[in-house]
Amino acid sequence: MASDSPWPRPADAPAAEDLSRCVHCGLCVNSCPTYAITGLEAESPRGRIHLMKAVAEGRIPLTATVQSHWELCLQCRACEAVCPSGVPYGRLMEKTRAQLDAAPPSGAQSRQMRRFLLRNVVARPRVLAAILAPVRWLANSAVRTAAVRSGILHLIPPLARGERMLPNRVGAPLRRGGDVPQPAAPRGEAILFTGCVMGELFGDVHRATARVLARAGIRTENAPLQVCCGALSAHDGDLEFARRLARQNIDALEGSEAPIVVNSAGCGAAMKEYGELLDGDRAYAERARAFSARVRDATEYVAGLGVETPAAFTGRVAYQDPCHLAHAQRIREQPRQLLRSTGCELVETNGADMCCGAAGIYSLVQPTMSAALRERKADQFRAARPDVVVTANPGCQLQYQAAVREAGIEARVMHVMELLDEAQARAETERQD
Repeated sequence: MASDSPWPRPADAPAAEDLSRCVHCGLCVNSCPTYAITGLEAESPRGRIHLMKAVAEGRIPLTATVQSHWELCLQCRACEAVCPSGVPYGRLMEKTRAQLDAAPPSGAQSRQMRRFLLRNVVARPRVLAAILAPVRWLANSAVRTAAVRSGILHLIPPLARGERMLPNRVGAPLRRGGDVPQPAAPRGEAILFTGCVMGELFGDVHRATARVLARAGIRTENAPLQVCCGALSAHDGDLEFARRLARQNIDALEGSEAPIVVNSAGCGAAMKEYGELLDGDRAYAERARAFSARVRDATEYVAGLGVETPAAFTGRVAYQDPCHLAHAQRIREQPRQLLRSTGCELVETNGADMCCGAAGIYSLVQPTMSAALRERKADQFRAARPDVVVTANPGCQLQYQAAVREAGIEARVMHVMELLDEAQARAETERQD
């Protein structure tokens, strides 16, 4: 690319070929969460791509206003699923955001702070553990109950919002290299990807996943050298650091041919795209493609095992598609298939596949839009009255905890693997009785 490129980082700029695939037909508009809330063309995928083209062609400068429209994007990729031209919108947005920290002012300090936190807290296991330990203690403590009952949290809205997102109980962490349940007579092997925040706040989901696999005869390895998948950094435009993390995971996990099972939809989508992320790296490009071919979402993998789950779970269950499972990985039926097998009443809500507003760190950096999307979910739950809300991504689980509370209904929020594990455990107990 020419040195006089309008993009601050030409090597990571949106490709002209990708931009040209958009014919501005508008089929993406109605699937876009931010357009649904605002009704503004500039907050639709078509509008954002139009701005990218205008910058690339030198027709408009990379102003703070232009950047703000890209910053409001959730990167849910719902537009990709309905696009007849196959526009790689996720890749376009990551490449565009890679320009913003080198562009003039708008939110420069906040972006630098996000990058610092993602690199030096989220991606550092010991630092992350130290930061989240008080959160886990608070979630399980009487202090939380007292604070909620007193109403004092309402004096500090961000704290009140954070408290509503926490589960009633946060289980013990499950970190890389930790022990997980194993089958008595293994018939196969898989690697469990534990991730970063997932391992610290959702250790119970990892253990439930390992128990489900163990009942199917799958021995689970929790590799000690795995690291953060890099999804949060890639979505924030820090492609350099995302590539570094991808290389570390490839080095840590490529010594085996076993499938890599991921129970976080965002992590799984990112890891399935390592081949694309490292396409320009001669040393890693081929290895990355081989690595990505081994990655399986937990619901995808378990459904493929063909194991029957006795119908032992009663109640109304509302499954909510994680964006990066439905739109990026195109996995919709397998989670529903597993849920139906438990005997539950599967309730389909309107907009089950529209983004809940969690979107990684989006609820922290765009709280107003995140809250508007969460409110839509709360309205849907209030109408459907499910006993359980189920999803397959950690950020979504936190967002749905808040949505359920805001809906004023009594409903548990669970991961698909947790519900499957509970149903299997109930069936085992009933057989023993």
